[in-house]
Amino acid sequence: MKRILSLFLVLIMVFSVSLAFADGLTIGYSTKTITNDAFQLSLHNAIKDAVEANGDTFVGVLAESQTAVATQVNQIEDLINQGVDGLIVNPMDSNACIQVLEKAKTAGIPVVLVDQGIEKGHEDLYVTFISTDNAAGGKNAGERMVKELNNVGNVIIVRGANGSQAGDDRANGFKEGIKDSGLVLINEQPGDWVVDKAMQVTENMIQANPDIQGIFCCSDNMLPGILQALQNNDIENVVIISFDGSDAGIQMIKDGKILGTVAQFPDKIGAWGVEYLMKALKGEAEGVEPFIDAGTEVFDLATVGE
Repeated sequence: MKRILSLFLVLIMVFSVSLAFADGLTIGYSTKTITNDAFQLSLHNAIKDAVEANGDTFVGVLAESQTAVATQVNQIEDLINQGVDGLIVNPMDSNACIQVLEKAKTAGIPVVLVDQGIEKGHEDLYVTFISTDNAAGGKNAGERMVKELNNVGNVIIVRGANGSQAGDDRANGFKEGIKDSGLVLINEQPGDWVVDKAMQVTENMIQANPDIQGIFCCSDNMLPGILQALQNNDIENVVIISFDGSDAGIQMIKDGKILGTVAQFPDKIGAWGVEYLMKALKGEAEGVEPFIDAGTEVFDLATVGE
C-alpha cells in the first residue's frame, strides 16, 4: 500500500511539473505600429517566433502609429499590471519610457531593449540593448555619399521622428561621415518614419533650395515620399542613400532609384532579444554587455545584383 501511495505521489509531482512547463512564461513585447514598415514587421515576427519556439506565450502590443508615445507607455504599464514574466521593448522615444521601465524594475520584471534605446544613465533599467550601431551605419552612409559625389555638393537629411534615438544616431552618424569633406549639409527635417510626412518635408527642403545633389534617408520606409517629392519638383540625378536594407529598398536599388541602403538585421535582433531575456529569467545575465551590436552592411547594386 505504501509503495502504491509513493508511486501515486511521484506521478502527481511529475504531472505538476509537466503542467508548469506547459504553461511556460509570458513574454510581452511593446513596439510602434508594424503597418507599412517591413523592418518592424520582421522584428516583431522574429521575437514572436523565438518566444513561441521556447514553448512560451507571446503578448505583443502595438501603438497605433510611429509616434504614439503616450500609447506605448500605457501599453507597457498594462503588460506590467498583467504580470508578464519578461518584457522586450522597442521605445519610440528615448526619454518617455524611462518612468514606466522603472515600474518594471520595481515589479521584478526583466527588460531587454531592441532597435531603439533610452537616454544614457539608465542602464540599470534593462538587461541589455540589442540593435544596429545606427551611428556607425550613418557614418558609413555619409562616407559613401562623399565618395559618390566626388567630395562636392549639397545634401539634405530626412530624419526619423523627433525623440527617436535610432533616427538621431543615424543622422548624426551621417554628419560625422561627411565632416571635413566638401559636402555641405543645407537642411534636415523629420519625416516621422512615414511616406506622407517624408514627402512633405522633402518638398519643403528642395523648394527652399533646389540645388541638391544628395539625400540621406533615415529609413527605407520613407523613400516613396522622397522620390515623389523629387518627381513633383522635376529634380533628377540626386544620389540617395537610405537605411534598413528592406526588400523595398533593395528593389529601388535594382530599379536605379537609389544608390544604396544601409542594411540591418531584424531577425538577428529579435532572436538575440529573446535569448538574452531568457538568460535574465534564468539568472544568467550577469556580465552581459549593456549594448550588443547586430551589425550593418551597405547594400548597393554590386551587392544585390541587377
